[in-house]
Amino acid sequence: SIAVIGCGTQAYDNVNQLLQDPRARITVVCDPVREAKTGYGYEGKKPGGCVPFKQKIDASYKDNACRMVSDWRAVVADPTVDAVVVCTPDHWHAIIAIAAMKAGKHVFCQKPLSLSIREGQAMARVAKETGVTFQVGNQCRNDVDYRLPEELAYNGYLGKIKSATVSIWGGNHWRGHGYSAERAPLPDYMTAEAWDLWQGPAEHFEGNAFIPSIHEPTCWRFNRRYGNGMVTDFGAHEFDYLSRALGTDRSGPIGVENVTSDIAETPHPEVFSWPNKYSFDFVYPDGLRVHVVNCCKEYPRQMVCHCEQGDVGIVDDRKFVPEAFKNFKESDFKPSDKLFYRNPNGYDGQRFHEADFIDGIVRGVQCCSPCDIGHRTITMAHLANAAIRLRVSKLGWDPNTETFTGPHAAEAEALQVVKYRNGWTLNA
Repeated sequence: SIAVIGCGTQAYDNVNQLLQDPRARITVVCDPVREAKTGYGYEGKKPGGCVPFKQKIDASYKDNACRMVSDWRAVVADPTVDAVVVCTPDHWHAIIAIAAMKAGKHVFCQKPLSLSIREGQAMARVAKETGVTFQVGNQCRNDVDYRLPEELAYNGYLGKIKSATVSIWGGNHWRGHGYSAERAPLPDYMTAEAWDLWQGPAEHFEGNAFIPSIHEPTCWRFNRRYGNGMVTDFGAHEFDYLSRALGTDRSGPIGVENVTSDIAETPHPEVFSWPNKYSFDFVYPDGLRVHVVNCCKEYPRQMVCHCEQGDVGIVDDRKFVPEAFKNFKESDFKPSDKLFYRNPNGYDGQRFHEADFIDGIVRGVQCCSPCDIGHRTITMAHLANAAIRLRVSKLGWDPNTETFTGPHAAEAEALQVVKYRNGWTLNA
């Protein structure tokens, strides 16, 4: 029995896959919004809220059994719910996921996992303490076309990795909204009660204002009250690919250097918190450097390892391998090679991330993207964002103790303390 918490843009993908799995049933949908006719989806044309999701689920199961709930706390307290899928804006991830885990429920939590490094640490600790199955929504971990280039790099098929390049999307406002700090009345789909619950632990703007440019669906990621911009939004994917290729997905870099951004030029910085353009380098203990830059004409979206015998990685969401490895398959790896994930039921890797979550629950094991790894991945993004916010060129990091080092360590650490408002606490 699964409850979907957050009936918006990303939930569509998760629900579509879960509806195809006969081992589970979506029994509850939860959102403070009852029904919005449009505005959701990355093109802003899909409906959102409980009603359209209930209709979709009921149509699939051919009954009227799915329940609608406005407050996630009722879901966590429901003993009939075995697992939750958290598809809320980022500022809710830690509070809801931790409460669900403590209630004994398995958790699928969308990326970016946390709003800060310390939130991520708390989530990983509670996941370990409770032993629930936890899946972070880094869905490409289940796709062999993504895993294969990473496994080739990690296992040395092209020699030593000398450096790497990562390009992720930039931007600090959503298409069609522009840089507007204009306040507006609550939209028809948002009651005053729903608005308070949507904001939850986030600091309210003066007068409890609704600002369409950051409060309409998908826009929230550009304000630090609710999200951490594109560095976390897409770094959650590309940094995950990188960490597997380097074998560092449970450790990480020792710092970030050469940090530049246009954050000082951002209009209405109280509304749009993050840069439009940025670049930085991750530095590793062995001296390896990874150059990260926002996508542009010269840099398509990518994670490419530059090895002694050529480049390998993922470019524009497709595997990028030398000609000699074009037809390489998982069965071609040597028995001694490290493979990140091989499904015990014989799937070929082209399967749903949600099915892997159900596998984990049914078999009583962790799945391919557990909480501690998701935390380490997004820590890299938080590290870069801390330097960007402080407007410093570098920050040191100790991945063993998970602490900042060197100049500006105290200031960077202060940014990791999320101040929960309106009576909410993390309760970790």
